Amino acid sequence: MNSDLVKFLAGMLVFPCCAVAATAQTVRDSATPDRAFSPTPFDQQRKGTLVVYLRSEQGEPISGTPVIKFIAIKPMAPPPGPPVQKEDSWEFGGFGVGDMYQIQVTAPGYEISRQVFTIPDSASASKSIIVFLRNPNGDLAYHPPSGQFVLTPKAEREVQKGLHDLRGDNVGSAQKHLLKALQMAPENPYINYIMGVRYLMTRQLPEAKPYLEKSVSSDPKQVRALLALGTLQFEQGNYKGAIAALAPAVQLDSSQWKAHLMLAGSYLKEKDYAHSREHAEQALATGKDKAARVGLVLGEALAGLGQTEKAVTVLEAFLKEYPEDPSAASVRDFVEKIRKQPGTTSAGNIAAVPAASLDVVSPAPSFELPPKGNWAPADIDAEKPFVLSGVACSLPKILQAAGDNAKQLVTNLQQFAATEEYQSVEIKRNENLERPEAHKFSYLVSIDQPLPNSVHVDEVRNEGLNPDQMGGRLVDNGAPALFLVFHPYYQDDFNWSCQGLGEWKDEPTWVVRFEQRTDRLPRIASFQSREGGYSLFLKGLAWVSESTGQVVHLETDLAKPVTSIRLQREHFVIDYQPVNFRTHKVTLWLPESVDVYFQYRGIYLHHSHRFSNFKLFWTGSSEKIGKPKEADQPQ
Repeated sequence: MNSDLVKFLAGMLVFPCCAVAATAQTVRDSATPDRAFSPTPFDQQRKGTLVVYLRSEQGEPISGTPVIKFIAIKPMAPPPGPPVQKEDSWEFGGFGVGDMYQIQVTAPGYEISRQVFTIPDSASASKSIIVFLRNPNGDLAYHPPSGQFVLTPKAEREVQKGLHDLRGDNVGSAQKHLLKALQMAPENPYINYIMGVRYLMTRQLPEAKPYLEKSVSSDPKQVRALLALGTLQFEQGNYKGAIAALAPAVQLDSSQWKAHLMLAGSYLKEKDYAHSREHAEQALATGKDKAARVGLVLGEALAGLGQTEKAVTVLEAFLKEYPEDPSAASVRDFVEKIRKQPGTTSAGNIAAVPAASLDVVSPAPSFELPPKGNWAPADIDAEKPFVLSGVACSLPKILQAAGDNAKQLVTNLQQFAATEEYQSVEIKRNENLERPEAHKFSYLVSIDQPLPNSVHVDEVRNEGLNPDQMGGRLVDNGAPALFLVFHPYYQDDFNWSCQGLGEWKDEPTWVVRFEQRTDRLPRIASFQSREGGYSLFLKGLAWVSESTGQVVHLETDLAKPVTSIRLQREHFVIDYQPVNFRTHKVTLWLPESVDVYFQYRGIYLHHSHRFSNFKLFWTGSSEKIGKPKEADQPQ
């Protein structure tokens, strides 16, 4: 069970900000003899600062007054000073640089939270952490049982245990606890809903159905239960049943664009074209770009109403947007058929189009692009990244810090080498994977500045390697160059915005969005095909360390597809890691892994690159460029 299910079950909790009471405690292992270490006196040790953000699991400020304690894990580490409360966080000073501590936070209504941290030995000697506090009752926030459905404490404990196990993918244990809760409260709509969703998310539709039906029967105003039951009915082809569940769901919450989409498809199957058109238009209005492909259903509904001019317009727009859709050929045939129908050229004419024509394109496959919706990560604008509420973001400072790091990398790095493990796999329309093309390369990257205000990045795999030897239908180069979007030479080529403060691998990071300006020629990326070269307009999200300004994770997409060569998607996912080189006492942030996803000429590809065994050929900012000096990375 993934975290999406937990988010699906849990509601949002919003609380006001709070005051803080803080204490410090130093703990020493009594088994460690005094001679085992030689501590630096507190008054001589460098001091560092810690910024603490306290948030609920949903990222909101917590309620109540927390108590914050610090336990020194490293013996004789100095205790921190008193906190300074800011608008969105608390700042503590007086920590020993390089020392390890544990923070313990207690707040009314939340479980105790603990986290270990170390103040880095850096120029700023500062660190930020986000401490998430769990509300033990938060999982029932979506639909807390009330009235005759109140749970006994024992039944509620079983529900909580079941939800806890679902978080950890322990489905068997979760089911045992939920079944125990159902034995105590067999008619409770909330427990039946959780059981139904548990089966629905693992595609066990027949098993999910009785629980969801009982949930809706017990409380017919649960929007989520109605949506779950409607989805199940739709996927089983019971369109009347889907309408019966989804229609009241959108009456209770009209913002559910996917429910409108399934209603449009269900009414279309029932040949109720007026209601199909109504809900297709609602799906487009509420889902906007995410629901763009509902135009396929809308076009069929308009054709069923005899409004062929409108139908042709909508369907041709669909074909322009999705020329490689597997239904495209059928849609073109359908458009030609309705154009030839006598007496149907008037938009208001309800002349009959043969019913069989309307089944040429089924609405169900139109919901996702083949081979399936998650064949690649979602477009960067499809889902908003997690960020904390109430945290101010200074975009100029973030770009300054990230830009300085990019400049430093270009200045200090002439070449680096690594071992690259590479795989290329095609994802078929039937969701099967081909056997991957796998290779292991000696990989070399060179960076230079041949012209003012420009940086050139070159990649070489195994001297003289022909690109065809990499396997697959495409060769992707250029991942190491994507960090240049932050270099001062290139920052003005993009529009920038700060999404807020999130986290990456438990470290606070600023989430920054960028997109190629349309009044500037793209200089970062291009695509070479047999028809020629094409500059690519990129957009992306970057996770930038709040404390160091280093880019730790980067994702990019095409801001617009290259339709002339049928390049619909090129999605990069890059994780960076700090690589320490002993000889020159330098740490550089270099790509650790690169995943690239292509949708090109109707083919779906996933390329995977993993890097290790880094070697640095370094000139350094104070040296003249000459013969490279090799420095091994410690392993």
